[in-house]
Amino acid sequence: MAGHGHGHGGHCEHEHEENPAELGVAYSLYTKIDTENVQCLNEVMEESGKLVFKPWEKRLETDKFVESDVDEELLFNIP
Repeated sequence: MAGHGHGHGGHCEHEHEENPAELGVAYSLYTKIDTENVQCLNEVMEESGKLVFKPWEKRLETDKFVESDVDEELLFNIP
């Protein structure tokens, strides 16, 4: 099709106005989670499971984490 604006290599020839970082905020589930009532059923340190749910701006922070007291899997109840 001639004149449709896209090359055959799969790349768009026009600029996208949305910043990928802004898309993360727009589609974040963090705002839907009741973080006060999150439960981790097999956490080593009590209440540490609540700390790993954080807003987009803090997604790269790794100082807060949760470890399982049994195996590699974590069991969460996320309201």
